[in-house]
Amino acid sequence: MLKGLCAALLTCALAGACTVRETRTVVVPAGADTVCQGYGFTPGTTGYDNCVAREADARRRGRMAADYTESALVSDSQAACYSYGLTPGTTPYDRCVSYEINARRYR
Repeated sequence: MLKGLCAALLTCALAGACTVRETRTVVVPAGADTVCQGYGFTPGTTGYDNCVAREADARRRGRMAADYTESALVSDSQAACYSYGLTPGTTPYDRCVSYEINARRYR
């Protein structure tokens, strides 16, 4: 009986020693986190992660060309905000569209 108890304790000790703890570090581009939180996203959610990824991509691409039409500008901005999971007609969506238009506009 003592051997069985020792074997069980040893097994538990070894199993505990093999436990792996994983941590992830997410690098958020400067300003993208503030913008996405301003749209109403909560850090750690899928919508937030999508928003940050798209914001980072948009920042890498820079502004649109001067011949980019106003209707294309609005349409692309609305599509981007919709893809973030925002509902058209809501305050966060309207804020997002406004920001996207300003960010895409050639200056």
